[in-house]
Amino acid sequence: MPSLLLMSQKVITEYQDRIDAILKAAPGKLELLPFTPALTITPAQSAAIEAAYYSRDIWEGSNRSNLSPAAAVFWPMVDGAPNLKWLQVMSAGADQPPYQASIERKVRFASGAGANAEPVAYTAFTGLMMLARGFPHWIETRAKRQWDPLLGARQPADIRGQTAIVIGMGHIGATIARCLQAMGVKTIGIRRKVAPATHFDRVVAMSQLDSLLPACDWLVLACPLTEETRGLIDARRLALLPKHAGFVNIARGEVIDEPALIATLKAGKIRGAYLDVFAKEPLPADSPLWDMPNVIMSPHNSAASPNNYARGIEVFLGNLGRYLKGERLENEVG
Repeated sequence: MPSLLLMSQKVITEYQDRIDAILKAAPGKLELLPFTPALTITPAQSAAIEAAYYSRDIWEGSNRSNLSPAAAVFWPMVDGAPNLKWLQVMSAGADQPPYQASIERKVRFASGAGANAEPVAYTAFTGLMMLARGFPHWIETRAKRQWDPLLGARQPADIRGQTAIVIGMGHIGATIARCLQAMGVKTIGIRRKVAPATHFDRVVAMSQLDSLLPACDWLVLACPLTEETRGLIDARRLALLPKHAGFVNIARGEVIDEPALIATLKAGKIRGAYLDVFAKEPLPADSPLWDMPNVIMSPHNSAASPNNYARGIEVFLGNLGRYLKGERLENEVG
């Protein structure tokens, strides 16, 4: 039996000509195994699966706690394929629970980083600007039918000249920095490799974070979840922020100590937060975050855009060609 590529029937149908052209350039290396939730495979087919693509249409409806009906069928096939060599996924991060079995057994793994970067970044920037311009106050007073303009000392400060620390300088972090620079904000990027980068006024190492926090107006998390970043922002670091600082998290909920953040927000020790990610998702109904007037939230949905599907497929198609040529993959982990 030839080696098989397990992928969505929907993607095959919509991109048949381009997929065929890529496969024909490397004849005999891979054949398609179209996936639908009704698919059942034989032991011989399972043994023949060499590559798999977890596309957005299979993922849709999943969250960090539960898989969609399609994904619940797809992942046992992937995990049960003893000869799997390459796994392509649609998401930007490599930390999702279903991916770990393949990563642990050293399957080549490539993410879809960049496919949804602009929608995520623009949503994060919008949340930051809502905090900067006083929208939490206006939203709260509107709900109470109160006419309460922000006047005098309560007026929001001009954002021009403020300082933002962006932890994580990938596609998303760089796009957020570009938006902030356009508003006259000084941007400081934090990452492992300290080198000048477009849209960042400074780039520094993580070791300098504590010294920068007291002069920070905005702390933006756009980093992957790793052992280094898990619990990165704890009660001690939150206490280093000035009272006027705002916080944005579109990374992962586990990057911050969520109870410490809740306590900090309740005490008014920072101005507010825009949050798209949480320690537990969906966010439990009894979380205090639901009712906090200085918190703007979205349900891990900052990437919402109908074009993410097509952008993700472009990443996959590029990597399919690279894989067949024996080249390194775009967004390959490890």
